[in-house]
Order: sequence, then C-alpha cells, then structure tokens
Amino acid sequence: MKHPIQKLAYDPLSKALYLAVGERIQKFDSVTGDFINEWIPPTPQVDKDPEEQKKKKAKTEDNKHNVFRTLSCSSNGQYVVGSTDEQKSLVVLRADLSVVNIRNFPKRPSAIDITSDSSTILLGDKFGDVYAVPICDIAYPPTAGLSRISEVSESESGGELDPILGHVSMLVDLLVAEDQRGLRHIISSDRDEHIRVTKYPETYIIETFCFGHEQYVSQLLVPSWSPNTLISGGGDDFLAHWDWTTGELLEKVDIHSILYPKSDKNGSEEQIEEVAVSGIWQVPELQLVLAYDETVKLLLVFKLHKEAGELKYINKFSSSILDVAVTGEDGKVWLSIDDTSENNPLIQKFTISEKGEFTVIDSEITQRIFDKASFTIASRDDVVALHSIALLRKHAEH
Repeated sequence: MKHPIQKLAYDPLSKALYLAVGERIQKFDSVTGDFINEWIPPTPQVDKDPEEQKKKKAKTEDNKHNVFRTLSCSSNGQYVVGSTDEQKSLVVLRADLSVVNIRNFPKRPSAIDITSDSSTILLGDKFGDVYAVPICDIAYPPTAGLSRISEVSESESGGELDPILGHVSMLVDLLVAEDQRGLRHIISSDRDEHIRVTKYPETYIIETFCFGHEQYVSQLLVPSWSPNTLISGGGDDFLAHWDWTTGELLEKVDIHSILYPKSDKNGSEEQIEEVAVSGIWQVPELQLVLAYDETVKLLLVFKLHKEAGELKYINKFSSSILDVAVTGEDGKVWLSIDDTSENNPLIQKFTISEKGEFTVIDSEITQRIFDKASFTIASRDDVVALHSIALLRKHAEH
C-alpha cells in the first residue's frame, strides 16, 4: 500500500510535476514520467544520551504527522513552496529541490499564495494572521530540514516577521489579485463566513468585505479570464459569484441539489446532507471552474460565461480527489486520487472537454510516475486525515 499524494503543483515552464507525499516532496517530468528528484527531511542523528535519544524519538514520531498541506510553484518556475502541519513550517525549495529557506511560525499555516513577480509568499495561519515572507536565497545549512526546524535561528530563517493583517477568526484561504488598475489586493476568508479584500502592500487599508456566506469559506478563486470575478465556496449549499472589486454578490449557484438529488429513501433515517467544498480550480483555456465536495466526493464542472455574467453547471465527475493540477494545455489536468484499497494509480491524467467530460489520457506516463511516486505504508492508519474541511463547520450546542 502506498501513501496518498495529498498535494500537486505543476510548473508550465519546465512541465515539471511536484507531489507532496507525507512530509516529502517529489519531482517528475510530466512529459516522460521520469522521476527527477526528491526532498526528504533528514533523520536526526543518534545520540548516546538516553534522554536525548528519547526526545529525538518523540520528534521523529511527531514528524509522521508533519504532512504538507499546501504546495505551490512560483510563476517564474524557480521555486516550489509548501507548508506543513506538525512543525508549523514554511518550506521554500529551488526547482532542483535544494533548500532556500525553512521558517517555523507560531501557529499552523493554513493557506499560501505567491505574488506574480515571484518575490513574496503570502501566508495565512490558523490564528487568523497573514505574513509576507520574502523569497530570497538565504545561506542555509545543507543538512537543514524539518527535523531541526526548532533549532533554526532567526538569522538562518530570515529574521522575525510581524503579521501584515489579521482576522478575528481562523483564516482558511487567501490569494493575491489585481484589479483593472493593476493594483494588488489580498483576498482572504475565514471560518466565520467573512471574505475580506485588503489593499497590498498597504494592508492597513480594507477595500471592502464580501458578505453573503453563512458558513465557513474554505476556497477562493479569481479566474484569469475574468479578473474582477471571485468564486467562493465552503460549508454553504452554494458557490458564491462576486465582483470582488465592489463586494457585490452577483449570484448564488446552488450545489446542494446536485450533490444530494432528491430520491426515495424508503423510510430510512434522514441523512445529514452537508456541503464541504475543499477545492476550487480553473481551466482557463476552456473557461471552466472545477469545485470539489469532499463529503459526496464529486468534482463539479461549471462554465463561467463572462459575457452572460453567470456560472453555469454543466457536468460532474465522481472520485475521491485530494488535489487537481491544471496544465493549461487543451483542458489537460492531473488528479490525485485517494485510493489505497487496491493497487490503483494514486495519480491520473485527464483531458476535459467543452462539455465537462473527463477522459483518461497518457496512461503509460501515469503508470511510470505511479511506480516511482510516494512510499510504502503498512496500513491506512499511517495516513493523517486528508479530508478535513468538513470539520470547520460549527454545529449548534445542545
């Protein structure tokens, strides 16, 4: 049994495909399927002192839960950036997977985005704070890794950082967007159904709020072909379609009826029909928006009609998906599949049609990647919970 691939990142310049598997990052050539490189945190050295051995063993046990929860490539193709759970770390690697910088934060990172000039990482954490982390080639010890992150000094990690903005609730997602004037903004969302639009880098200026959600907002997307548009989703029964520059809610697109079509339950107990949107992606060349619900395990396909100003549902695809990497090439996408029950590929490549239909392609290349990707685990118990967005829902106390 292989460990699932929890995150994907694709670099269109080099056509490299990066996989986050547990606490390691792997790099593949997406054209040939060849394995290129892998970054693994180094194992702590054995200490003769029994007490030190016990401490290092405990750290090693903690690292089993130190999975990457975010993974992104910079637009210039020079960096790959990810954040981890247990060690609350931001890991910045060069394209060859050598270390640029590793930082630990007071609270667990929850979302990252990289500015279009590939100079700065915007990172939000579970406490609600957002940090601006410059990408720079700081001299870093060649043996540095997550196993010694607590020992890294401020001089090694680039110095202390102060938050540039904050929410009063858990921050769940953020992105950097530009308006028609070319001015940059940070759009951020939290567990308390708020979406905030903040000017960047003058983050003391709040441009507007987008009010309309009633549950947590876990996913944000600004489509590249409609830069004033914001698509958001989370625990509500709908996707929200906004003009984020004004905060105007243009429409609410019902997805509950798609996820839970009416049917005769034959007198069975009433089921809880909750929505949990854990991913929203764009396919720019087809002007499609993909939204994944982790409770029903359906990937919904929408057409964003810029001229008509509406988000229209056109199809769905059923699979237990962890992440999607869009290539930008004729509707081609990579899907990470959470399926450890059999010896099935954990990653597959598809092409999406104008009608939102999925067709498997490049099976031989996919098989080559699958053969080298990930690592063997003893059982499903060795996998940290991967479908966890639904836990953000607040339930009434009785």
